[in-house]
Formats: sequence, C-alpha cells, structure tokens
Amino acid sequence: MRELFPVTRNLIYFNNAAVGPLSVRAHEAMARHASDQRDYGALHWREWDAEVARLREAAATLIGATPAEVSILKNTSEGLSFVAGGLRWEEGDNIVTTAYEFPSNWAPWKRLEARGVEVRVAATPAADDLERLIDGRTKLVTLSSVAFHNGFAADLIAIGELCERRNALFCVDGIQSVGVLPLDVRAAKISFFSADGHKWLCGPEGATIFYVAAEHRDKLEVLEHGWLNVQRKGRFIDCGLELHDDGRRFEAGSLNTNGIYGLRAAIDLLLEVGIDAIRDRVLTLANRLADGLAGEGFVIGSPRPVASGIVGATPPDVESRSTLWYHRKLEEATIVCSPREGMLRFSPHFYNDESEVDRVLEVVRFTMKA
Repeated sequence: MRELFPVTRNLIYFNNAAVGPLSVRAHEAMARHASDQRDYGALHWREWDAEVARLREAAATLIGATPAEVSILKNTSEGLSFVAGGLRWEEGDNIVTTAYEFPSNWAPWKRLEARGVEVRVAATPAADDLERLIDGRTKLVTLSSVAFHNGFAADLIAIGELCERRNALFCVDGIQSVGVLPLDVRAAKISFFSADGHKWLCGPEGATIFYVAAEHRDKLEVLEHGWLNVQRKGRFIDCGLELHDDGRRFEAGSLNTNGIYGLRAAIDLLLEVGIDAIRDRVLTLANRLADGLAGEGFVIGSPRPVASGIVGATPPDVESRSTLWYHRKLEEATIVCSPREGMLRFSPHFYNDESEVDRVLEVVRFTMKA
C-alpha cells in the first residue's frame, strides 16, 4: 500500500485530518479524465455520467446507504447548510450540538437563532451529555462523528438510538471518520450525513458525499435549483420544475467530474483494503504515538485509548516554546502535522507505519533537548 502513496517517499505525513494525499490510483483516474477532456472535449459525456453513478454506488457501499440516498456536493459545509436551511423550523424549536464542533457544523445552526431557534451546546459529544439537553422541542441533534481537534469518537449507535427514542433528527458531520472508521448510517439511525473526500478518503477537494435518509428526504426544502436537479425529460426550454425524487434533487448544476473520478478511485481502494482493517491499523499507530508522546511528557488531549485517527498533544514546555514552534521544527524535519486548539494534531493513516511513529518520537525528543 505504501507504494500507492508517493507521499511516503517525501515526508512523514501525519496530517490526514487536514488534507489526505492522493493515492496513485486516484491521481491516475483524475489524470485520465483530464486528458480525455483536453483531447476530446465532452465527446465522452456518457462515460462521465456513468462514473457519477459508479461513485454513488461506491459511496453507498462505504456508508451503508443506497445509491439513491447519495448526493454529490461541493463540500461538507454545503451539505450541513442544506440541512440547516432546508428544514422547516418553527420559533421555539431547538438544536442540540456540542462544544467540539468545527465551524462547518456550528455556523449554519447558530444563524438559525435569528429565526427563534435555540442552539443548545453539550460539553462533549457523549450520549449522556446530549440527552440532558434534549426536550420535546428538540428538532435535531447534530455533531461530528470524530472531533477535529482531539479525536473524540462519538458513539453514533448510542446517539442514534437516543435520537430515535426522543423523536429528534440526527445529523452527522462525518469528514473526520469516513474512510478510517466503519460506518453504517442505517444502524446508527442517521438522518443526514455530509463528508468531503479530501481527508481520510484520500480523494480530491470539492467532491462530497451527502446522505439524506429516504424517509427524511421530503423534510428538506431544496435550496438550489438548476438544470440538473429538475426532471427535464429531454428538454431544456420550458422543462418544468419537478425535482428528481432521489438524491439528485440536491445537485442543482454541473458536478466536479474530475473530482468524481478521483473520489471513486479513492473509495474503491479503501473498500479493497477493508475499513475494518484500516481502523485496526490506524488505531494501532495512533495509540503507539500517544503512548510515546506521553512518555516524553506531552499532555495527551485525546481520550485514551485513542479511538480515532487523531492524536492531540500539548508539549510539556509549551510555556516557553509554543505549539507553533514545535510545529515548525517538525516540518523542518519533514514531519507534517497541524496545530489545533493549542495542541499538535497528529493524524496517521493506514499507509503509515511504526517506523514513522518512532521517527516522530525521536525528533520530538531531540527538539525538546535543543
């Protein structure tokens, strides 16, 4: 697998929670499509359409949905905004979310406060913390499957059961888990799910999986209308306004075809390896790293044992040497991670190995002594 990820020849890349590297297969799929458009324009548009259908099938397999429940959008924020803007809110409704959310899963909901919708914030994404805030006016619970900064992995099954029991819709920002942790949207009783392909899926930016459970599709007003999401029946002029009755209704205009080629190839590779195997590999590496950093005096901000691909850690001498200083020193040693919320965020994937973890620890140890 390492041969399929050329990044491993150049860097120790522990930054999949930011942007994952393209595999050889994803890059080649995008290059083939780009060459096709360069050399033949849109002559092969039928094949492009077929690739869109193949991506829906691959994405549905990955998350446990049906292809008809999958839409292909531009980014995670767009999908979450479609839910926030599309649901029929009444003054006095409330939303339950968490203090761990990335702006993509915060800003769309907070903007609803101007319409008389209350946003309630649980201290953590734990089911018990969420349940304390749910009442008879809770319309929706929304959270990240994995917290972007410390890797807290929400118990989606328990939260989905909670939402069903309390008659609340369940919305998930899945960008920090899809591709690395197994997911079954049906088993977790998820109503809405959005995740871009450029992190743990190791695909391109601008191609997003948006899932709306079939039984909840009509609960969303469609916010964007164009030539692609209406049933034109072969016509362009006076074609009517009737929307497609499946996930295509949320795709108003032309899709990112090149990104679709790359994302389909990326997902196919992950499915070939197996998400369970990927999870086991990543958790082994993440816990090895967390244990090693703790041994060097770092404060581990991620819940232990680490249950996702994200390890957040604060250096022991952060008072004199900032997290940004450590981040720069690691980059100088060709080790890539991210500074997040006062921590160094490391996020290895299945193509990484133990020798890279040990090298990170070696560099950290040397840096602390410098």
